[in-house]
Parts: sequence; structure tokens; C-alpha cells
Amino acid sequence: PAGNTGMEPTKTSFFQALNITTKITKGTVEIISDVTLLKEGDKVGNSEAALLQMLGIKPFSYGLAINVVYDDGEIFEPSVLEISDEVLAAKFATGVAEAAALSLGANQLNDLSMPHLMADAYKNMLAIAMETAFSWPLADQFKTALAKRPRCFRC
Repeated sequence: PAGNTGMEPTKTSFFQALNITTKITKGTVEIISDVTLLKEGDKVGNSEAALLQMLGIKPFSYGLAINVVYDDGEIFEPSVLEISDEVLAAKFATGVAEAAALSLGANQLNDLSMPHLMADAYKNMLAIAMETAFSWPLADQFKTALAKRPRCFRC
């Protein structure tokens, strides 16, 4: 990039060897205009590497390019790994719901079935309270709401 390099004038030989125009400003080397030293695929020579190191530029990046995915004897396209957080959360929620349904269907008491069983028990208690004199503060609120708008609570 164009601008002051902060290097002393004795380093101009590196720039001259690579045909980079410079000038000396206030005792330091300044590059006059932007220069493309390397392009993707070019082999980096010793002079280019030395200059880039002096300038603190690291033109390299490394990574993996996945061609195929092999799992348990199956081969898949790499696109199977492109799962968003939303999709992952939805799949997890579906699994939890199915496990809860299985637990409820098998009459198994566990962390997944307990909230549903408690909600069903509360609904049954509320239904009893609606038909009897038995009550508690939240049941009273429900009875009051039912009295004001009976059509809203029809089955």
C-alpha cells in the first residue's frame, strides 16, 4: 500500500529490486503508489517474502476444502455440513417433543413428561373447581373470566 513504511533509507534496495517507486520523506522510505506485488497463484520469491515481512504483510491464508463427507460407509456432499443454528435448534426441539410424546404414550414419568402431566393435572383440577365449590385464587380468577365471557371458553 502507498504511504510511509517507517523504514530507514538503507532499505530502498528491496523496493528497487521489485520495481516499486519510493521516495525518502523525513528520513524514512515512502511508497508513492499502491503496487500489486503478488497475485493469487504466484510463487513467492525471496525478495518478495523479505519485503512483505519487513512491511508486516502476511499474504497467506490456509484452509480446508471439503470434497466429500464419509460417515459409517456412506459418502455425502459437503452441503450436509451447512446447518444453520436455527435448523439445529428446530431439529433439537423436534427430538425433545418426540421424546416427550413417547414418554407420555408409554406412561413413563421423567423430565420430559412431567411438565405435560402437571399441566394436565392442573387442567383437571381447574375443571373440578369450575363445577364445585372447591377453589383457590387462580381458579377464582378463571371463574370470574369465564363468567364475563362464556363464549370464549366453549369447547
